[in-house]
Amino acid sequence: MNSLPTDQIPVLTDIVEPNIGSASAFINDTSRFLGELESHLTAVVHEHADELVHNALREMEALLLEQVSDRLKAELPRLISRVIAEHFRGPGLSN
Repeated sequence: MNSLPTDQIPVLTDIVEPNIGSASAFINDTSRFLGELESHLTAVVHEHADELVHNALREMEALLLEQVSDRLKAELPRLISRVIAEHFRGPGLSN
């Protein structure tokens, strides 16, 4: 366990300050940590946004494919009928 006497253990009411000589090292470490944190957050947020966009595109693509398929299914009989009628009428004949 801890071999320090209880009067040497800092508590939440104690103010703990770094040594004056190590203040610049502390600031450099903090700046480096914040830079790394910012880079990591940026990467994670970008990855998540990219995933959301790709999922939305897949959903829109599926919806669009379903709508086009339904339209084609509805229009296909008339299209086939028109093409057959035009074929048997010949190129010079019209309605």
